[in-house]
Amino acid sequence: MLRKNGLGVLLALSTAVLAGCAGNPMRQYDGELKETVTLVKTGAVRQAVELLEKNNAPGVMTQDKDLLYYFEKGELLKLANDYAESRDSWLKADAIVQQWEEEFRTNPQKLIGDLGSYLISDKTRRYDGQDYEKVMLSSRLTLDHLLLGSFDLARIEMKKTYEREKLIESFRDKEYDKLKEDGDKQKVSSDPKQLKGYPLDDLDTPEVRELKNGFQNAFAHYLAGYFFEVTGEPSLAEPGYRNALQLAPHRQIIQQSLKNVGRKKPGPRESDVLFVVESGFAPSWKSLTIPLPIPRQNGVVLTPLSFPLIKSENSAFVPASISVSGRQLPVETLTNVDTMARRLLKDQMPGIILRTVVRAALKSVAQEQANKANPIAGLAVGIASVVTEQADDRSWRTLPERISVARAILPHGKQTIEFQTGAGVYRGEVLIGNRFTIVPIRLTGGAVYLAQANVAVDGAQSVSADTTTPLPASTATKGKRVKAVPKTAPKAADQ
Repeated sequence: MLRKNGLGVLLALSTAVLAGCAGNPMRQYDGELKETVTLVKTGAVRQAVELLEKNNAPGVMTQDKDLLYYFEKGELLKLANDYAESRDSWLKADAIVQQWEEEFRTNPQKLIGDLGSYLISDKTRRYDGQDYEKVMLSSRLTLDHLLLGSFDLARIEMKKTYEREKLIESFRDKEYDKLKEDGDKQKVSSDPKQLKGYPLDDLDTPEVRELKNGFQNAFAHYLAGYFFEVTGEPSLAEPGYRNALQLAPHRQIIQQSLKNVGRKKPGPRESDVLFVVESGFAPSWKSLTIPLPIPRQNGVVLTPLSFPLIKSENSAFVPASISVSGRQLPVETLTNVDTMARRLLKDQMPGIILRTVVRAALKSVAQEQANKANPIAGLAVGIASVVTEQADDRSWRTLPERISVARAILPHGKQTIEFQTGAGVYRGEVLIGNRFTIVPIRLTGGAVYLAQANVAVDGAQSVSADTTTPLPASTATKGKRVKAVPKTAPKAADQ
């Protein structure tokens, strides 16, 4: 029955591929997002949103807007300082992720044993997000809620982050057991060492080995610790800092925050300021073809098979410090998405190998059956088998590669900030006010995006945002200092 169904699926896909239909499962997502990333680099974030909409318009994509659309749109709107619309897009993405979570709770075997990925390609599987993307979505929603002054929603998202981590851990444990069972039945080796020519060393660096897994990120837990501390709940802040330190050992800013939790408080005209420095773009996922011996009716045949490969194309620059009115604040990286992606792929590679090898054997049987029934059908299946032999390249491309932080208690009022961008020196102004201030900064290699939120925390859930338009870093390529004066929104009154 499996082989018969497999032949039917392959024949159907053959028709779609040969017809060249738009919106087919073999969408080249990584190539599609390159232009979007280029626009963000130049500061043209609104044009990037327009391009995203164009690529996902009716008639271009036959299916409904998917998880990646809401991922990318939320990120682009955040860069445009449109936090409300960014939040709304990510909430739609979160609803999709919650659907995946509910399916796992009620029927985990449905998610673990996806027939389509065995018979055709991993790209035909519904995209539920990489593990690190699911957790990162929660942490980015948390930040949006804080910038909008929605503290209760931020608290819910912080709790959800922890719960999501636990659920993903449980899912991967069950998946591993199922894959091991399938591998034993099929007598297929899932050892990555059989992939001659695959750069396995890229998945086994000291940084990758240091990570506990490929989905928990230290920034999410540090942000929770910071929030609870500045809102007067040090007993809740401490666990956040401890979790962050477990995920990112030896980070001085986490150690200091844990040591001083509840002790260092801003004065009457001071603010506890957190600079969130996001750099670069998440790595792209590529498809690498490697020949493996596959048993067929006429013996073992060396068959070209495709496996995912992570490629860093936009190296992230992290400034060593931020100067605030002449005071140097050290910047430390808490989360490296590139390293997380490599750890995730390292952990999932045995399962990917198993699916790919089993798929190749089933395709071979399906083609032999088609040849016997109808030579033309056999040709179609053969072409589809070649065309669809691609590793899944889908991922959240506009996500930053690195998330770093700097923190200090600073006096209220306008403050001049200055930092290196990798293409020169950026110089601007921020307005410090209220009990705590969050200043998000994004360095894309060719542009700097700076925004700010000053939040009154004494019972009020309000926000004032002082923003700059994206400043192309190319204006500072010769080391010239460029002063960017924010356009100030109405300031929320302290309460």
